[in-house]
Amino acid sequence: MSLAERLEDQGPARSLTGAMPVALGPGELLAVARRLAGAPEGATWWRGRDLVAVARAADLAATLPVLDPERDEPRLAALVMTEVGIGIEEIAGRLGEHERQVSRWRKAAEAGRA
Repeated sequence: MSLAERLEDQGPARSLTGAMPVALGPGELLAVARRLAGAPEGATWWRGRDLVAVARAADLAATLPVLDPERDEPRLAALVMTEVGIGIEEIAGRLGEHERQVSRWRKAAEAGRA
């Protein structure tokens, strides 16, 4: 069963820490980060981005790692969180960004400019 199918089956489940779908583990978040970054299977770094840190940032139960804005890691983390169903307010709060910035990142990704 694919990640998308599992998310559909789960519906709007919430964990103790927020809107994180309960069945997603760190490996699955890393897989989403790889896919969104265009990285090959098994990559932990891709084009200067720390994909493990991005996945940890998307895991609401984990300690927030330091993300490098020059390498676009916060934007990638926001897109991973969007992909797994976390809301704009929660993403902005987690990353220390304005909701408007998160919304811009989402719109750019939807328009294919990610």
